[in-house]
This record gives sequence, C-alpha cells and structure tokens, in this order.
Amino acid sequence: MRSNDVFFGLSHDLFCFTMLQEILAVSLGVQPGTYKHFVGSLHVYAEHKLRVNNFLSEGWQSSCNPMPPMPCRDPWPSIDFLLEAEATIREGHHFDLGKLDKVESYWADLVRLLLIFRYGKERAVGVMEEVAATLVAPCYRLYVEQYLARKSELEA
Repeated sequence: MRSNDVFFGLSHDLFCFTMLQEILAVSLGVQPGTYKHFVGSLHVYAEHKLRVNNFLSEGWQSSCNPMPPMPCRDPWPSIDFLLEAEATIREGHHFDLGKLDKVESYWADLVRLLLIFRYGKERAVGVMEEVAATLVAPCYRLYVEQYLARKSELEA
C-alpha cells in the first residue's frame, strides 16, 4: 500500500483485507495463511491526535479477543444475505430478526452488529440492548457493552 492513515484507514483496511482473504480461502477450501500489510507511508495527522488518543483509551484494540473463524462452507449465499440485510438496515427499513434463524451464527452476528450500530445512531438504547443480548460470539460482547455504556451515558 502506498499510503495509509492509521486512524481513518488502517483499522478498516485490515478488517476488509483479512475478511476478503478469509472469504477466498473458505471458497477455495484452503487455510487463510498469514496476512502481511506493507505500507510506504503509515501516518497520523496532527489534527487527529485527540481522536486517536480517545480511540486508544477505549481499550477495544486487543488482539486477545479475535472474531470467530468463518464457517467452512460456501460463504456466498450468506454474503448475499448479509448484503441484503445491510441494505435494509442502512436504508432505515425494518429488519425481521427471525430471518437470522436461517443463517449461521457467524453471519447472524454481523447483521446484529449492523443493527446495534443503526440503533446507536438513533439513540435507541433499549433496542440496542435487546439485539446485543442475542449475540452468539462472545468476542463482540466487550465491544458492544462498552458501546452501550457510552450510548447510555448520552441518554442520562
């Protein structure tokens, strides 16, 4: 990569690139291997220093709590489901949580996270808590609990 902003780009790029790596590996029936990220200019802009320090103090960056591995089945039907759910959620339409019973928990949890983020933007803390209670993978609980705590503080 020629240039990468640590605050605005790196965390999103790492997630996207490793997710693509995992999708391809599962699709091909091979192990994902090691991800290596090379950057010519890795930087943080001075005007973002306060936001970077706030982000680092949140404590959400631990690598001791990784996402669960992607299920070893054809991911494409689930990806299609996730994309349809994301469009519904992003457009502000109602998403039927019962639909999550039809997909593996890995993909259902990703939809739940999208819902939690949406309801967070709407400051609907009660609904966020209801959706958060249905998360299956324990790795998301720390992040969601901290997110809910911050949103609850705003409500008070």
